[in-house]
Amino acid sequence: MEVTLQKSQPLNKCHRESLYPLFEQVFGIPAQMLQDYYDRGFWNPNYCPYTIFKENRAVANVSVIPMSWILDGKAVAAAGIQSVMTLPSERGKGYMKKLINLVLEDLTDQYTFIFLQTETPALYEKYGFGKVEEHIFVTEAFQNLSMRSSSVKKLDFSKRSDVEIIQSCFVSEHSNSLIFAPLNYEHSLYLNLYNPFFSEKLFYSESLESLLVYEVKDQVLVLYDVVSKSSIGLADICSAIPEVFKSVEIHFTPDQLIHTKDLQTKKKEGTLMVRGKLPICNQPISFPVTASF
Repeated sequence: MEVTLQKSQPLNKCHRESLYPLFEQVFGIPAQMLQDYYDRGFWNPNYCPYTIFKENRAVANVSVIPMSWILDGKAVAAAGIQSVMTLPSERGKGYMKKLINLVLEDLTDQYTFIFLQTETPALYEKYGFGKVEEHIFVTEAFQNLSMRSSSVKKLDFSKRSDVEIIQSCFVSEHSNSLIFAPLNYEHSLYLNLYNPFFSEKLFYSESLESLLVYEVKDQVLVLYDVVSKSSIGLADICSAIPEVFKSVEIHFTPDQLIHTKDLQTKKKEGTLMVRGKLPICNQPISFPVTASF
């Protein structure tokens, strides 16, 4: 049986659709969801798959996307590795090793930093990746119940008008951090919003012109992400949220929302790995789960 390797950039229709069964069998992502994701214009146009085919069937894949980051005050171009998948029946044949080595050969001279996410970091350490230590930032609530100005609207990801609100926030995105933050990750957010865990926590504050992904549980505001059109503070966010809470947990690096030097932190079970030495020393950081790729 003929085995071939194909790389597509730009990604063509045939190659994209050939990956659907692989996504479904490895990750349980339905093909109709992926098609909807594409039809609604959410698929990253820079998505570049490296795929091994047996005849016309995709059996293993590693994909690459360009990524923009702020690292230690500087905008940096990086790459992300995603869609790492092999059919169960085709594992143990060296396909993944071949694909990752080819991807790294293509990327190493172009990018100082290459990121990936995994729950099995040991698989990637031999390729030069190291686990990024992540933290959750904890503080008391900035909430004056006598001066609340709640103005959040629950967004419905199925509505075009609400998607346009999300898009408008990313067009003029004001980063939450100058230490460690991904930029322009709307394609990842759209994919994550197919998961009810995120879509049910998606709100918009018109007064702050900000997208807020949060929940309040046991009087704790858990803030997963903020995408704002302008500079705002954590106190502004606390005032905009209608629920009552006594403390805040922030699951991303928030130094542009609040001074982080004196904040308490606790370790986060993150999945981010990087190839390349990050220019961040002894500073707690966190990657927003909504940007997961």
